[in-house]
Amino acid sequence: MKVLFSSHLLIIVLLLNSITYRGQSHKLDSINIELEQTMEDTVRYQLLYEKNVFYRSVKNYDSAILVSNEIIQLSEQIGDKSLFARAYRIKAQNYNANKEYDKAVETLEESIGLLHENDTLEMAKAYDLLGRTIYISGDVARSITSFFESSKYYEKLGTPLSSYRALAIIYGQLNDIEKAFFYNQKVIQIALETEDYPSLARAYLSQGYQYKEMNKNALSIEASLNAVNIYVDTLKQPSASRLSLIYGNIAEVYLYYHEHDMDSIRIINPNFLNVNNLDKAILDTAEWYIKKSIQITDLANELHHIYNANVRYGDFLYYKKKYNKALKYYLACYKICFGNPTMLGNEVGVTSKLYQVYKVLGKNGKALKFYEQNVMLQDSLFNQDKQRELGKQEAKFEFEKQQAVEEEERAKQKALADAKAEKEKAIADERARNQLIIIYSIGFGMLIISIFSILIYKRLRVAKKQQRVIRNQKKIIEKNRNEMLESIEYSRNIQQRIFPTIHEINNLLPKSFIYFKSKDVVSGDFYWAHRKGDKTFFSVADCTGHGVPGAFMTLISLNIINSIILEKEVNSTATVLEYLHERLKDKMSETKGGQIKHGLDIAMCAYNHVTHELEYSGLHNPLYIIDPDNELIAIKGDNLFLGISENFNVSSHKRLIKPGTSVYMSTDGFPDQKGGEKGKKYYYSRLRNLLRIINSKPLEERSKILNQKFEEWKGDKEQIDDVCIMGVTF
Repeated sequence: MKVLFSSHLLIIVLLLNSITYRGQSHKLDSINIELEQTMEDTVRYQLLYEKNVFYRSVKNYDSAILVSNEIIQLSEQIGDKSLFARAYRIKAQNYNANKEYDKAVETLEESIGLLHENDTLEMAKAYDLLGRTIYISGDVARSITSFFESSKYYEKLGTPLSSYRALAIIYGQLNDIEKAFFYNQKVIQIALETEDYPSLARAYLSQGYQYKEMNKNALSIEASLNAVNIYVDTLKQPSASRLSLIYGNIAEVYLYYHEHDMDSIRIINPNFLNVNNLDKAILDTAEWYIKKSIQITDLANELHHIYNANVRYGDFLYYKKKYNKALKYYLACYKICFGNPTMLGNEVGVTSKLYQVYKVLGKNGKALKFYEQNVMLQDSLFNQDKQRELGKQEAKFEFEKQQAVEEEERAKQKALADAKAEKEKAIADERARNQLIIIYSIGFGMLIISIFSILIYKRLRVAKKQQRVIRNQKKIIEKNRNEMLESIEYSRNIQQRIFPTIHEINNLLPKSFIYFKSKDVVSGDFYWAHRKGDKTFFSVADCTGHGVPGAFMTLISLNIINSIILEKEVNSTATVLEYLHERLKDKMSETKGGQIKHGLDIAMCAYNHVTHELEYSGLHNPLYIIDPDNELIAIKGDNLFLGISENFNVSSHKRLIKPGTSVYMSTDGFPDQKGGEKGKKYYYSRLRNLLRIINSKPLEERSKILNQKFEEWKGDKEQIDDVCIMGVTF
């Protein structure tokens, strides 16, 4: 019975295919017959267009391109510029469909060259299609030039929304948030005026992400909810992928407020005004949006959306200290993005998270594996970011160069057209006169041609001069680009990710704060904390110099300290510093030029959560202990040099800690800062007094007071060094 049914089904399918094929063939035959019977040009134009559409529908792009050539020839005979421009766009669309993007670009550029500046609509459409063609070919940065041109013509027509949206998307992909926000605001304004709700919903979605990147979280929630309301209430046709993005964005903002400023959420969302357990209410709200995002993402079936939703839920579980459950989601995200070049940034992020969660779970081998993989991936991401930045610079250069070339080309074409028109007028006059007048007219015509030839020659000389200027500008840009590549601070992204977050430190030391203010983009100071057994190790250090040299020393030192903690059985701060001394000595002391004069001043403590004993070892950086009666005790560090000193015996200071006791560690950036009325250093004595003052203040205000005093003392003078102060209250 099943065999009989399958046979009948196969026969039906074959019959349907046969009917479809005969129907398509009949349609093409009908078009060809009408083309043979009609001589009306406009009718033939429409029939050829339908023939082109037919070949496109059956994916016979080669035949479609041949038909588009016939459309171009016919439109040239008709003499209608709009039909002529449309014919070139049809051919370019065929090339795009066949993925021949270079030929599509060449066709559109030829079309633009044939149009007049006053052909506003056709110029707008041609540049718009050119921008989209360059964009889908993969050259995102270079497409900016074409969309700029299309926006100028659409502005004249009063319909620039699509160009603005394209520019907003492209600048967003190039991480130029300010320009992306600028053009997205233009889209919102036009969409509100024209009641274009689909465009308005997409623009509000983008605005929500842009506000979050700009740390304007309250506005981010407002924009995201505006997008939700339009999709659900106004359009009543919600996009699954876009709603997933919106809900995920809102969840991230709620988690941000939970970590940094919970009370502000009462102002943003009036539903929280009378909530007793605000901590739980915010986390429950964030979890609701995260689960909603995951649920919708399953419908969307898009890798980036699935990754974002799952990694967001993993972050939430990690925050709730449900580390094994968080690990499950992180591993799923790692599987999604592994080896996918379009998700390199995602892979960098999830390997960092896997390193952290394995470290917390005590699986040091796996933690080290993902730590090393994260560093390697960050190299690739850094190179990708460099290429994107170079792309923006080259797009700007290409845009300026193209403007100069087009201006000269238009001037040349105008001069040739004027000369041709004058010559034809002279020939027409000559035919109406006698032979003598004809001779003089020919002479006059030749004179005119000579004059215009001289003008053209001069214009060509100007063009060559401008080309030399362009070449010189290119050399300058290339020189600046090389200098930029040499001076780019390679360690910036790595340093930001390798430092422990404030949230991680607060998990280990709940009553703690960090005041960190780097002099340059990257810092020579660093702070660090790690739980090992019953002890929490934490430290503040100052590497030689600041900026890039200090940053590299920071990365080397942190890498070694993490390796020591993960690989060695260490129970004292002195042991950690002695291992650090040996590792630095092995890695950096011997070079072709002799010994490197590196340095690392460090203060390191270890607090035993069971015995309440605090151990301190330090090199040059002191430890300040303030007891519950606000009496300050200073313990100086040893006068030894990491990686250099021969007799390296580090002291270990131990002290029982009473509840309410605070400890502070500082690098020399704060006390060495020059300022005040006489431009002198702040000095350690003032710093100790300031620490006693802030110790009586609430924990959340201490960092703010330090920053206020630092800025007041510095005034308008330059910051001379990196600043890092860690405070912990027990």
